[in-house]
Amino acid sequence: MNNDLKAINLTWLSKTSLTNLNAGEGETNLVDVKKYRSQGVEYPYVSGQAMRFYLRESIRRTLDKKVTMCVPDERGETCGDPKKCLNCDLFGFMRTIKKSKEKGKETIGGAARRVSPVKVAPAMGLLPFDENAVLDFLTRRHQKEKGELEGDIANVEIGTNVYRCGAAIDIRRVGAEENWSGGEVKVDEFLSGTAKLERVRKVIDGIRFISDYSKQARLLTDFTPDVLCISFQTRYSHRLQKLFELNKELTLDPRRVKEILADVTGYSDKVLFGLISGLIKNEDEIVKVFKEFKIERQRPDEVFEAALKELT
Repeated sequence: MNNDLKAINLTWLSKTSLTNLNAGEGETNLVDVKKYRSQGVEYPYVSGQAMRFYLRESIRRTLDKKVTMCVPDERGETCGDPKKCLNCDLFGFMRTIKKSKEKGKETIGGAARRVSPVKVAPAMGLLPFDENAVLDFLTRRHQKEKGELEGDIANVEIGTNVYRCGAAIDIRRVGAEENWSGGEVKVDEFLSGTAKLERVRKVIDGIRFISDYSKQARLLTDFTPDVLCISFQTRYSHRLQKLFELNKELTLDPRRVKEILADVTGYSDKVLFGLISGLIKNEDEIVKVFKEFKIERQRPDEVFEAALKELT
């Protein structure tokens, strides 16, 4: 790995079958889909909080007993030990510090906080919701006081869509803490070398196999990347996140792709690109643009394997 590596950016498209990845507020008998509005049209989305949860659970599946990854308590607080805990190091935390008085000394209360080195974007549906959705029925059964079962019918919004997703890893902050004492900012590393890289590898591998999204018992779907780009950057920037602006006709603007790549490759030692055939209608034209920057087309699984090799 290049010692000048400051950030890893990942942006991807994922097509789903009929599902409900993240429910909204809903009503008594309605399980809706979270939506955002653009130019008067509604589109589905998956919140950043939900995406972080899915990614954490994907990482947790790969861990052995020697690796600590805490689970938030009933107040939503984690253990707060980033040196030992993968969760607190990669995803940050905020813990309450209670006031205390011991041996005549009073400790001022407050909060202990760590900024997350892993940034996750909401997954934005790119196709209009009304044109790609249906209202389904769900029978809920619950037990009455006398042991009898009764049921009611709920409406569930489900739809198929193409989602644009993204994540960025602030390499400097992984396995390190910012020290603001002394009038300047210093980065104190508590992990380095192989141990630091292994935590970064866990994030990339977690994205490859991301799962455990909601409603999968009845609405199973695949939400892993179908079109993917990863950049290994010597400058911290989120510019790559604007690469895949898919329109309603399922095409990408080659000029936009070329302009974004011209920017990002200027401060990236490596850019990887892969796709599954059939999602982008003008994929041959887009592949040609990437070749202009000497970036060869691969499959998404090959991109992930190549990314992990970069971190050895």
